[in-house]
Amino acid sequence: MAQEEQPAAPDWRATGERIDTLIAASGSGGAVARERSEELVRLVVDFYGAGLERLLDLVYEQGRLDDDVLAALAGDELVASVLLVHGLHPYTVETRVEQALESVRPYLGSHGGDVELLDVTEEGAVRLRLLGSCDGCPSSSV
Repeated sequence: MAQEEQPAAPDWRATGERIDTLIAASGSGGAVARERSEELVRLVVDFYGAGLERLLDLVYEQGRLDDDVLAALAGDELVASVLLVHGLHPYTVETRVEQALESVRPYLGSHGGDVELLDVTEEGAVRLRLLGSCDGCPSSSV
């Protein structure tokens, strides 16, 4: 059985070499150093983002990226933040907002109130409706 050819992987060795070059050059100062530093950051972020994406792909391909693993990844503040930076967070914005609201509902409920998610705009603004005793409460603006 013939093996299918895989598309060429990005040349991460070349990326690593470019990072080393930029680190050495950044000590010279000035506008050029700034541009090089910015490029360095972009390259490092892209490098780690591609590695994280591949890691998730491998775990998924092995059938081990189940709901429990996704919940663990999303539940770890550091991991979730890194995944979010790279557009790899396993949950939508709406799901993350709902989870945050679930964490405050016991407190609101203890005061006879609740909160409802109305909308998350494309810009990321969240619209909520306060319910029960929370509606009109002076503390609701907080």
